[in-house]
Amino acid sequence: MSTASNPPRQHRYRRRADMPLLGGIRPPIVLLLVLLLAVAAITALAVGGIRTDDTPQAVRESHQYAAEDTAASLRAGLHESATDLRRAAAHYDSAPAAPAAVLTALGQAYHKWRGTVIVRPATGRLLAARGETVPLAGLDLGKVTDTAPAPLLVPSAAGTRLLTFALVTTEADGRALLVASDNLRLPGTATRRDQTVEVLDGTGAVLDSTGTALTADPDRRLVATARDRAARARPVPGTTASGSLAGSPDDKGVRRVAGYAAVAGPDENDPAGPLGLTVVSTSTVDGRTGGLRHPALGLAAAGTLLLLAVLVAWFLRRVLQRPLLRLYLNARRLTRGELDHPVRGPRRGEAGRITRALEELRLQLLDPARPPAAPAAARRRPGSALPLALCAVVVLGWSGPLLLLGGADGEVRVPTQVVAGQRDRTDTAADRVRQALNEGYADLRSLAPALAATSVGGAETLLRATLAEHDRYRSLYVLGADGSVLARAGAAPHRSGPEALGPNGVLLLNTSGKEPRIAARTALTADPAAADGDDDAAAPKGPVLVGEFHTGFLGTLLTRPGLGRVWLVDDRHRVLAANEGYSSFGELPDGRAAAVLAGAKKEAAADVVRTGGDPALLAAAPLGGNGTVARLGWSVVTAHPVAWLHLDQNRADRRAVLAGMLGLAAAALCLGWLLIAVGLPLRRLAASAEALAAGDRRTVLYPVHHDEVGAVARSLELIRQDLERAARRTPAAHG
Repeated sequence: MSTASNPPRQHRYRRRADMPLLGGIRPPIVLLLVLLLAVAAITALAVGGIRTDDTPQAVRESHQYAAEDTAASLRAGLHESATDLRRAAAHYDSAPAAPAAVLTALGQAYHKWRGTVIVRPATGRLLAARGETVPLAGLDLGKVTDTAPAPLLVPSAAGTRLLTFALVTTEADGRALLVASDNLRLPGTATRRDQTVEVLDGTGAVLDSTGTALTADPDRRLVATARDRAARARPVPGTTASGSLAGSPDDKGVRRVAGYAAVAGPDENDPAGPLGLTVVSTSTVDGRTGGLRHPALGLAAAGTLLLLAVLVAWFLRRVLQRPLLRLYLNARRLTRGELDHPVRGPRRGEAGRITRALEELRLQLLDPARPPAAPAAARRRPGSALPLALCAVVVLGWSGPLLLLGGADGEVRVPTQVVAGQRDRTDTAADRVRQALNEGYADLRSLAPALAATSVGGAETLLRATLAEHDRYRSLYVLGADGSVLARAGAAPHRSGPEALGPNGVLLLNTSGKEPRIAARTALTADPAAADGDDDAAAPKGPVLVGEFHTGFLGTLLTRPGLGRVWLVDDRHRVLAANEGYSSFGELPDGRAAAVLAGAKKEAAADVVRTGGDPALLAAAPLGGNGTVARLGWSVVTAHPVAWLHLDQNRADRRAVLAGMLGLAAAALCLGWLLIAVGLPLRRLAASAEALAAGDRRTVLYPVHHDEVGAVARSLELIRQDLERAARRTPAAHG
């Protein structure tokens, strides 16, 4: 009964082995061919399709960044002017003074306004005046009640003037309006010979400019277009409107590029908002397109990969797919009982091992009494991993040179406009730091008279109010003649005692430690001999006011987009602050900057350094100008890697690297798939086939996947069953 039931079960198993093969080795080979052809097309389009531009993006961005830096400095100056005037006026809320005395004290503390007046808002009567005439004609001051008006731009005989307002309390007249007048000036912005920077009002009128005046109609139209774009722009929240554009070339191929930025910040309460100011930076470019290191690289690489893709697919089909299909046909022939012809196939690899095992199994099926073959010697053979490794090496040989292009930026030509722009922006950053430190010193000089006229409790109240109003200070304190702390707000003083006393001005309190301590120091009572304001170097004879600056505050001044790494260094080239992580009082991370610093003693300098590391655009600028900061000998140093510049060659290199990575990814995916789905199961199957040929009749061969390897495993299992039945019948026949 059991004998009659076995053949149908075996017949059904044989029919299942004849199912069509829809998986296995075919899909990864086809996918590899498709992916490599796709990478070849991407390489041809992305790398070979680059069109060089006569106005590289890096040149346009240099003007956009210059406009943004100037607008940020101008916005900070407007905010600082309004804040200083309001704070100086607030000092008289508790101790009113005569209008003339208020203006005199204001002029001694600050030297930023051309003229100041105090008027009664209701009647417009002039109470006191100092400096040039303040243009108040046409202003409706009767509406001023409890809030000072926002800054205004008004015309005058001497030109457009910026008026800043604050409410002040006077002795005899009570609440009055303090008005300060100044011409709107561009901050200390360095410009090259062919560059022009202008600040425009809402009507397009030029309020101030540096560089060559633009008089040609095409240039004026370009500037007007830039201003209109800044006015219509809707920037991302938290940012300001900015951008760049290029004009049409002239008969000689020379065109003008412009960068623009709105002065108004993202804050709705920004005093610069109602003024509608725009900064525009322009220069000319020669119209010569930038060259590529290897113009035909993209097309050559794409054509090479096309040939390699076809070659790799043909090689895998010949070395792996065809032998595996031949194994399947030979094994199925043996299961059908076709034992007359020897099993022929490849001699090497797992396919060769299985072929030899099938031939031995054929002989054992013909002669059941034939003794099993000797077990195969255990040797480590590369097998199917070898052709896969060869294909990986071929693809790597194509991708490797493209990947190495990412570090081959030593030959990238940096336009002179970009080098000059880095130098000018570094100079602007140095001026921004110098101005901020001088403003902090001026704040202390403005606060000192009020502290001298109040008690210790009142002094601490004033110090706390000033500290809350300014984020530049970490602590404010008053030291007595013996160096003892009389009043303090904020963090503890870094140093006190007689050694904490010294000349007025901005100074460095320490020369080592975890964090540099930069401070400003001024006497509470000014020396009559220095009534003209030039008392920076005078040693105080009484109590002094000291304000220590936040190191993070200086870091924010050095942080600007597109400027790279920025450091503030002292006269010994030790780092005091940076826009990224740094070691306090340590040396510059890029030692090549020392050569640039040597050439920037009196003015900014920049150069492209290609030796000693990755090519970088280095620049340095001293904190010159007027004021106490100029005597410190400090400098600002910037380093911008050449690879970060938006140049045509860098763009081509990045796309070439991307193409190389895509090629490697395609090879890793498909060859890894072949190794896992075919190579490793085939190796295990070869060992099982050799064991079966050596006489192992107990180990059942289970197909893992329904593919070519699984079909061969099913055939070997049927052969094992046939051999096992033949072994049971042979003793019965002899008996």
